[in-house]
Amino acid sequence: MYKTIEKAIEVLNCFCSNKPKLAVKEITKQTGIEKSCISRILSTLEKHGCVEKTEHPGVYQIGYRVHFWSTSYNMQTNLFTVAMPTMYRLRDACGEEVSLYVLEGYRRLCIARVDSTHEIAKFAPIGQYFPLHAGASGKVLLAFLPEEKKELTLNSLKLKRHTPNTICDKEKLEKDLCAIRQKGYAISLGEREPEAFSVTAPIMDASNFAVASLSVAGPIFRLNESLSKKYVLLVTEAAKEISKRLGFLDIDKQPNQARFQNQTRERNAKNESV
Repeated sequence: MYKTIEKAIEVLNCFCSNKPKLAVKEITKQTGIEKSCISRILSTLEKHGCVEKTEHPGVYQIGYRVHFWSTSYNMQTNLFTVAMPTMYRLRDACGEEVSLYVLEGYRRLCIARVDSTHEIAKFAPIGQYFPLHAGASGKVLLAFLPEEKKELTLNSLKLKRHTPNTICDKEKLEKDLCAIRQKGYAISLGEREPEAFSVTAPIMDASNFAVASLSVAGPIFRLNESLSKKYVLLVTEAAKEISKRLGFLDIDKQPNQARFQNQTRERNAKNESV
């Protein structure tokens, strides 16, 4: 299996700016892999959108899936660059670990972390996947998705129980997501890891939907009501700062015309319901 994957990567590596379109025989020559094997690999890659046939028989080019990966990589790189200075300031203000998560498929992925100043701390490995329904970081990503995508994602999730505090009922989860959207943040107490907390806010871009979630996390024994309120304020302000740099325009700070249009839509909706 691993040898097949390595061969597939070799095939993809043959495509470059100088040679964006390649025939099977050219790929065979570059890789030294048998023609029949190349054909099978290209067929599988085409099935998954990694390559596609051109107008010439037996000639392939990079597919939409690779372009999607490229766009995703560029977005995450830009997000990382914009977010890191704010993440360090947030960590210095609270002392706990600060992490950045993005949605990938039906999971969340940790793409950046600033370590806690404490010896006993929560640790989120960069590059590791986590569930969406268990923990504040995942639920924030869900709560601030476009409605159709949120419903599709919820229907596709396996609501596995990680701790006694994990929400495994879809209706309860939907109510929780609604409350998170109204508040603008989420707090998790031992939902994925026992004795761990996280306070999380959404990072928005110009689309007005969440592109990431920003989280402060640590052991529950260090959390109290006063610190919880403090972390909510710090995390939401930090998330707004990053969001602003990504092009998000807060509704309260929109130009008068945009605000007027929103108010008009709200009035029309109320009139129609009467």
